[in-house]
Amino acid sequence: MTALREQIFALIEERLGGIAGVSEVERMPSSDPVSFPALHIFDGGQAPDWDETGVTRYDMTVVVEGFLEASGGAEAHKALNALYVDVVTSLMTEPPLDGLAETIDEGGFRPAVAPLASVRRLGFSLTFQITFPTERGDPAQPA
Repeated sequence: MTALREQIFALIEERLGGIAGVSEVERMPSSDPVSFPALHIFDGGQAPDWDETGVTRYDMTVVVEGFLEASGGAEAHKALNALYVDVVTSLMTEPPLDGLAETIDEGGFRPAVAPLASVRRLGFSLTFQITFPTERGDPAQPA
């Protein structure tokens, strides 16, 4: 069976890929974006919590990085903020992640000028905290 965390990452990737105008979505990329706007998804790890009998509840961190080509200024910042809104609204739905998770909470947002390959770009890093339960001892079985 597929681990529940893999199902969650696949859904995140699918949802971000559905954002209009985004040219690249990649999970755990090994290089800089190739086309823009781009969204990269990073696995920030997880920690188990065994407070319930027969259930392992995980707190998982997912980081989405967004990039767009722009030299800066108000118009570029406006485009960066619009991309941020698109990411949040695509992931923060009810039920959380189509019921795969108990909760998804938005964490820190960090915008930055991101010079990549000698071209000026704007970017951001956005953290999400996701809580999901599985059967104790079997991370492929939802609890």
